Amino acid sequence: MSDVAESVRANQTKELMNKRQVVETRKLNDTHETELKTIREKNEKEITKVKKDYEVVLQKEKVETETKLSKLRGNYKKRLEEENQKFEKTLQDLKLAQADRLLETQSQNENQIANLEIKQKEYMDRAQQKFDDEKNKLES
Repeated sequence: MSDVAESVRANQTKELMNKRQVVETRKLNDTHETELKTIREKNEKEITKVKKDYEVVLQKEKVETETKLSKLRGNYKKRLEEENQKFEKTLQDLKLAQADRLLETQSQNENQIANLEIKQKEYMDRAQQKFDDEKNKLES
């Protein structure tokens, strides 16, 4: 009987140890699950915070970029207007200079024509005079 009692007692001890191990394992699993849940929540909050921060930074960069782009467009528009004004002024100056040259050339041409007409008239007058002189010589 002592073998049977020892065997029963060993089985009871084994059963108690198994129950204790199961309870400890469950307790440890619960603890780990709680820790895991806490870590997950913390990580999710951190991810949410990082996403919000990223969105804020992204929006800030977008606004800054749009501001710079607007400023740059304004500068280029102003520069384009200035260049157009310079071009128009240069074009106007060239047109005036061309008109002045044309008038000057026309005036020179008219003067040359007038001089040629005077010289031709003088030549014709001299020729007429010579003709008249020769005619008078022959008639006399």
